[in-house]
Amino acid sequence: MVNFKGTNTSWGLIAKIFHWSIALLLFWQVTTGISLHNMEFSPLKIGIIGSHKISGTVIFTLIVLRLLWRFFNTHPEYKSLPKKHKITSNIVHFILYFLVIFIPIQGTYMTWLGGSDVSLLGLVEIPSFVDMDFILYQKHLQIHYYSAIILTSFFTVHIFAALYHKFIIKDKYEVWSRMVSKNKKV
Repeated sequence: MVNFKGTNTSWGLIAKIFHWSIALLLFWQVTTGISLHNMEFSPLKIGIIGSHKISGTVIFTLIVLRLLWRFFNTHPEYKSLPKKHKITSNIVHFILYFLVIFIPIQGTYMTWLGGSDVSLLGLVEIPSFVDMDFILYQKHLQIHYYSAIILTSFFTVHIFAALYHKFIIKDKYEVWSRMVSKNKKV
């Protein structure tokens, strides 16, 4: 039987779908975003920017839904996990969540400064609250880029930590299995 909600031993199917969907979308988003930063201006770049903005709002929406789901759901207890692992994990997760919320908001502000429109999920136009300012736009473009680099760094730490749990310590604390395996009954 599939548990849609989390338990003390598993994140639950909904949380897993959020986790892996967001992870795949973030990988694509950061890859294209960093590539955009290094591309010459062209019709291709304009097209990629359009899809980058739409997928950014999709990711932001999924993050908000994921956080709501997490706060109103049971999630696994990691009683046997060493304290240093818990502290490090909490710090990394806090930074990841901060960045995946900050970057789309900052990207929206940056887009408005550049005089462009932003639409939520490609469907609903978000009205601009700022005037176009190309000097500020250039500064925020750099902030956006370096924020994505920092996100990539912490995303990489998160992936290596998961692989460490899976392959080095053979999932001794069941960190890997709680996000990957079928749910256990409690």
